[in-house]
Amino acid sequence: MQISVRESILHAENLFSSHRIENARLEAELLAMYVLGVRRAELYVMMDEPLTKAEDFWCLERRRISNEPSAYITGHREFYGINFHVDPRALIPRPESELLVEKALEFASRFTTNNKKCLIADIGTGSGAIAISLAVNLYNAIVYAVDISEDALEVALHNCRELDVLDRVRVLYGDLLNPLPVSVDIIVANLPYIKDSDVKDLSPEIRFFEPSDALVGGSDGLDQVRRLLTQSAEILCPGGLLAFEIGEGQEDIAKTLAHEQFPEAQVDSVLDLGGIPRVVVVTT
Repeated sequence: MQISVRESILHAENLFSSHRIENARLEAELLAMYVLGVRRAELYVMMDEPLTKAEDFWCLERRRISNEPSAYITGHREFYGINFHVDPRALIPRPESELLVEKALEFASRFTTNNKKCLIADIGTGSGAIAISLAVNLYNAIVYAVDISEDALEVALHNCRELDVLDRVRVLYGDLLNPLPVSVDIIVANLPYIKDSDVKDLSPEIRFFEPSDALVGGSDGLDQVRRLLTQSAEILCPGGLLAFEIGEGQEDIAKTLAHEQFPEAQVDSVLDLGGIPRVVVVTT
C-alpha cells in the first residue's frame, strides 16, 4: 500500500523536528511541492492521494536532515515576491534583505517625476536577488550588480536571463565599487558582516553549505562596510542614498563609521521583523 501525501509530509515534519530543523512543517511541504511539481494550493487538494516519486521524496528528506538547506535542494528561493534560482555558489536570499529593496524603491520614487534614469549599484549581489527585484520594480533604472565572486555572478546572470532584466541590470565583476563606470544615485549592499569569532555559532546549514567568503567580515564583522563607506564617499551622487545590511549589535559602530565618511548626511537605522537594527541608511 502506498503512503499518502499527507502521511509523507507528517513523517517528514516529525523527522525534521527531531533533528531540530525550524519550521519543520513548512520544510516538509516545500520538499513535497518540489517532488510533485505543484503549488501549495494543489498540494492541499491532493493530500489524500498516494505520493508518487516516494523514493525521491525520501532522498530529499535525507539531504535535509544532513543540514543541506532546502533552497539548495530545490534550487529556488522566493525573495520580494519573485522566484530566484539559488545554488551553493551564492548566499540564499533572506527576508531581512528585502528592507534594502524597500528603502531603495522608496528613495527612487522621486526619479519617476523628472524622467531621469535612476542609477543604482547593488554591491555583493550574490544571486542578484536585490538588483533584479529593483529592476523589476523600476523601469526607469539601470542597476549595476557587482560581486567579487565569479561563481556568484554566474548565478546572478542566470537569474537576469530567466527574469528578462538584462536590459536594465549590468552584471560586473570586481571588488566593491571599483568596477562601477559612473557615479550612482543609490548604493545598496549586503556585505559579509559575521564576526570571525561568531562563525562557530552559525547553524550547520549556513556554516557547512553557504559560501563563507560572503559571510565573514573580520573581527567586528565590519571590515567590508568600512571599505564600502570610504569608496561610497567618492562615487555616490550628491543627494544620493546608501543602504547597507548589518548584524545584531553592530548598529552603533556602523552609524559612527557612516557619520565619519558623511558628516553632513542623515544616518538612520531600520529594524527587521524581529526588532533588530538590520539596515543602516545614509541620505546625503
